[in-house]
Amino acid sequence: MSIVEKGRTGKVSMPVVLAAGFVLAVVLFGVGCAGSGRIDGKTPGWVNSLYDSRYDEKTFLCAVGTGSTRENAVNAAFSSLSQVFNARVESTISHYTTSTASSTGGEVTFTDSDSLVDQGSLTTETDRIVGGQVVNTWVAPDSIVWVRVAIDRKKTAQLYEKDMAAIEQEVGRIRMAAAREERAVVRFFSLLPALKPALQHQQMTEQVRLLTGTSRTSLLQAVERELDLLAQSITLGLDVRVASTGDLLAEQQIASAKSQLASAFGALFTDYGFTVSDSPENGATSILVEYTVLPIPQAGGPYANVRYTLSVQVKDGRQVLASYRKEQRETAMTMEDAIQRALRSALHEAVGGLGLVLQGSAAK
Repeated sequence: MSIVEKGRTGKVSMPVVLAAGFVLAVVLFGVGCAGSGRIDGKTPGWVNSLYDSRYDEKTFLCAVGTGSTRENAVNAAFSSLSQVFNARVESTISHYTTSTASSTGGEVTFTDSDSLVDQGSLTTETDRIVGGQVVNTWVAPDSIVWVRVAIDRKKTAQLYEKDMAAIEQEVGRIRMAAAREERAVVRFFSLLPALKPALQHQQMTEQVRLLTGTSRTSLLQAVERELDLLAQSITLGLDVRVASTGDLLAEQQIASAKSQLASAFGALFTDYGFTVSDSPENGATSILVEYTVLPIPQAGGPYANVRYTLSVQVKDGRQVLASYRKEQRETAMTMEDAIQRALRSALHEAVGGLGLVLQGSAAK
């Protein structure tokens, strides 16, 4: 199972988009909407059939949207188009053409100048959709606005391929730098930053394939295969330390917390292909997990409050290769419940956060 797949199906969910969410730029080649409306009261053919002789399916990828206003219709059309790429519209059209309107028999026809463009801001779970163009606008007798948007398959694919070439160079530099590291564990964490751009490259590859039917070699698979091979050669010693002030935690609670933390982080690293040992050796590669829980005094209040801190470090000798830290306050009706809530939160948040580091999606 690949690192990305583990993030999707295992204990860690990957924010695909990939984070921190990418901004989806709608790059326009120009708007050719003059005369696109109808003045004879008849429904334009593109309303019921996306493609015609001017915008044929072989050359273009089209979508239609409707709305109470032209802005809403344009946004709906781009949303429909983005769904082809598994995209998610994050914001509405930020600016759209100023149109001249005339009324004939109760029907409004928009005539757009070629010098004016529709601009949109979209966010996608895959990557970018480029080359969007508003090609037709029609207002029906019931005042509902219809628009058709189109993407020139060849031109858009060329834009993706340009970005893909830049990503290939970036990933190549990362792989070369990682290959110079002598120790496998250092090489693994040096290679991790290549995973995120490789995923972007894979998404663009799929989009080009959708647009043109042309397949490309998967850069993501090559990076994941290299990471998997490295992980299989690495043994990590797991060291879990639990602390509290005074007698907040009984010995049984400390032992239970250690056991749960060791189980959670041991399973996480095992899932990514590492071998995990519960007896770390001095100077060897290790996972250091430190968990501290402190009571928060609150005079006269009905609730019990604690603050926990959990830090995780992957170390090669004294060198920190990856780390994650979480600090949070928890409240409950009793101190025992607050302590349990803190441990549950630490297990969930910290395992997930460090999992993002292992996917190359967060800073080390």
